Amino acid sequence: MNGVPLSVRVNRLFSLAHDLDGPEPGEDTVAASVSRILGRAVEPSEIESLRRNDHHAPEPDVLRAVAQHFHAPEQYLAADGYHDYDTLVRFKIAVREAGVRHLSMRSLDASAEPTTAEMESLIPLLENLRQSHGPALDPRQT
Repeated sequence: MNGVPLSVRVNRLFSLAHDLDGPEPGEDTVAASVSRILGRAVEPSEIESLRRNDHHAPEPDVLRAVAQHFHAPEQYLAADGYHDYDTLVRFKIAVREAGVRHLSMRSLDASAEPTTAEMESLIPLLENLRQSHGPALDPRQT
């Protein structure tokens, strides 16, 4: 399994944190939230650095606070063990970008969630749906 760089995972959290037509949250907003979580100042440039893949090691408490800000598990921004959640993030982004408002998976019982493998198999289909029909589908078509 190939590793996903930290900057890519951080950027995916930013991408997931907005509506289809809305803007991503800014580094200022995230830095202010992370500062509140940590009880100390975190500069927007520190958040921007996480997004750019700068080659200095980020502070672990900042990574934990960024994950907390985005309501992601702390493990998502750790060195390993993030792959299942990364698939979920990519799946949610693909669903939103395809304009899908409801997705029913009949093979699952009401309380079950799709497996990582099922989500991985659906991501290309959702991306193709977006490319075929554009980002904003008529709700009656979804």
